[in-house]
Amino acid sequence: MGGLPFLGTAQSGWTKSADEAFFKLSYLHFQSDDYHSLSGDQIQTTLFTQQAIGFYGEYGVTDRLTVIADWPMIKWQGFESTETVAGTGDLKLGVKYAISKKLPISLSIIPELPIARANKYAENDNPDFGNINLPTGDGELNIYSTLAISSSLHPIPAYINLYGTFNYRTRYEDVNLSHQLIEGLELGYNPLKPVWIKAGLKLQQTIGDDVAVVSFVRGEGTEYSSFYAGAFYKLDSEWGVDLTYFGYLDGPVESINVYQGSVFSVGVTYEVKNLVKRE
Repeated sequence: MGGLPFLGTAQSGWTKSADEAFFKLSYLHFQSDDYHSLSGDQIQTTLFTQQAIGFYGEYGVTDRLTVIADWPMIKWQGFESTETVAGTGDLKLGVKYAISKKLPISLSIIPELPIARANKYAENDNPDFGNINLPTGDGELNIYSTLAISSSLHPIPAYINLYGTFNYRTRYEDVNLSHQLIEGLELGYNPLKPVWIKAGLKLQQTIGDDVAVVSFVRGEGTEYSSFYAGAFYKLDSEWGVDLTYFGYLDGPVESINVYQGSVFSVGVTYEVKNLVKRE
């Protein structure tokens, strides 16, 4: 969780039609030496770098029920003063249900399964400083429950998404981790037929004050305000290219237990109306 919170796609009230599918394969890059501690202090550290190749997919089981998968298939991370360690990330796998189709409102329940290694040590260049634990997963089960609402802004070729998420967190070893609230907004605009541009805001807060002191990679007590902007180009009826930039803001939620920096993402998308019953 630490350092690379933008791995999926924006939440929306829309669900896929029956047998409709969307897939995205992305590469993401993050780099920063700007750490904000659990007490909110800004600390300059050695440079931390994190990269990932991620898969995101949606499939319409019915017109109202969509299956969602979001998985960083491989992550590389390390400090300038350590070796780089690699491994798979945790897998998000769940469903989204359309409460309303006329005004798109959806509820999604998406567990994040702790399939990645919960402990993975990177050797320090200076043996006197010891090894640093940089796991590619946070070692516990998360359950993300999201209520989202969307609307077309017709006659303007644009849309808006609003969502709120409650992340129910469990335990890492003998440590109870704090639950989280996430809120977001996205605006999209279609200036040219094959091009969509998008921009959004995302806030994350921790529920409660009893925050455990564990590695920043666990995401315990992590809070931040962030924004992103990007563009999607449709190559043909099925294939497309997606570019996204993600960064942090100074407020309204102050950064706590997180590295602030920029995330750059490039992805290839594939969308098909009839995945199983091909015409």
